[in-house]
Amino acid sequence: MKRILNWLGTLLIVAGLVLFVWLMNGKAESEEHQQELMDAFRSVQVMEETVELLEKETDATKLDGMEGILSIPAIDLEAPVMHGADAETLNRSLGAIENMDLPGEMGGSYAIAGHQAHVFGKYFNRLHEMKVGTEFTFQTGEGEMVFKVFDIKIVKPHEVDVLEPKEGMALISLITCYPAHSNEYRLVVQGERID
Repeated sequence: MKRILNWLGTLLIVAGLVLFVWLMNGKAESEEHQQELMDAFRSVQVMEETVELLEKETDATKLDGMEGILSIPAIDLEAPVMHGADAETLNRSLGAIENMDLPGEMGGSYAIAGHQAHVFGKYFNRLHEMKVGTEFTFQTGEGEMVFKVFDIKIVKPHEVDVLEPKEGMALISLITCYPAHSNEYRLVVQGERID
């Protein structure tokens, strides 16, 4: 019996080590993928936009569906934002909700969704730490925009009217499930463009 327990203990330790290595590898791959997207976005942004550039096999091919880079220093987040907020997109990055206005558009509303807790990647796992007055940036092909948080709400998933445009304001909403490991509510952090 003692031999079986020793064998079982060894097996559990080995299984734990294998799981740890798998998780660390997945985290590293996720971070590498996100960094590649952000690097490609920045390199294409620096280049002149010409027809030849779009036709060549360059970093632009990696950017299919990428809308920009969201940077929130207060919660140590810099992540690519892809077009669409479907499950596949949100499993690998942040996603811009479809059928919204352009980011930074005066009188418009733009929204970015992300998982709060994800095995591989940070995404919005610290969004609940945001405070009114926190500034963050969103970099697109048009340049970098600065936003300042003016409201933080917890709403039911069907309460989408929170995303309605506000007159005289370029609105951006950052959305995640709330609380952690639950999808009962949505945490919505709203900012207005200040640059």
